[in-house]
Amino acid sequence: MSANTTLSGAARNRLFAFNGTAWIAGLILIAVISVFLISDAVGETASSGDDYYGEPWMNPDPPIATDEGDGVFNGADGAKIELHGLDPSQPLLITEVDDTYVSGVWVTGPDGEILTPGEYGDAPSFDAYSLSGEQWVLVPQADVALWVDGFSDERFRLKITTPALEKRTGVVSGVGGSTFFVDEGVTTARVSMRGEGYMYVTAVTVSGQEEVFSSNDATDKSIAWADSDIALFVVDASDGTAWTIDFPTPAAAPTPTPTASEGSGE
Repeated sequence: MSANTTLSGAARNRLFAFNGTAWIAGLILIAVISVFLISDAVGETASSGDDYYGEPWMNPDPPIATDEGDGVFNGADGAKIELHGLDPSQPLLITEVDDTYVSGVWVTGPDGEILTPGEYGDAPSFDAYSLSGEQWVLVPQADVALWVDGFSDERFRLKITTPALEKRTGVVSGVGGSTFFVDEGVTTARVSMRGEGYMYVTAVTVSGQEEVFSSNDATDKSIAWADSDIALFVVDASDGTAWTIDFPTPAAAPTPTPTASEGSGE
């Protein structure tokens, strides 16, 4: 026995409305779940990169900068630049290209190993915080890796060159800005400045860089920096400021005294 059930028009409308509401609610639920899943995936990716913020050389799978040739590289924040066959006695100059931003670089060995500890025992850092904007780097060996500190949401493009710099010894004087290096292993000097204006001195060694002098008044004081066979100095000074940096002369190596047998020719 069967029975036919006939719905009234009002009932059919209510049923259609219910089905439509359920269908729309289902679509909304699916959309919400999808958004959460995508956000979670993106969040995990970002946090994995953030795990190495400030120490990208610890990343077991770092992004590698693209070598465009002629010393130009591009890449993402935290990217690794591999350099081989360098002359450690020649400072490197890093220049930003195409208005991209590079806060600085860290230097390690090719596999991320610490070659010369920085201020806190980690990889030494070199930045462009000096007024001149010059970003100089000294490396301790021929094969190294540079790790770029840039904007997390932008790609960088930079050029690495080795411009000729003047080597100085003894008393160095000037007016305004100057960049030079010494290679006699000295680690102290005496700085004096005269005239109205400012003067800042940044010392760059294989251990990183540090501001070793700053003044807006006539001053005469001693400075010191990290031990290094080579030290580069960036002097930022106003045009009317005269200055002198007196580097000590390294003590001469003692002459071996011949023994009695050597003197007698026996």
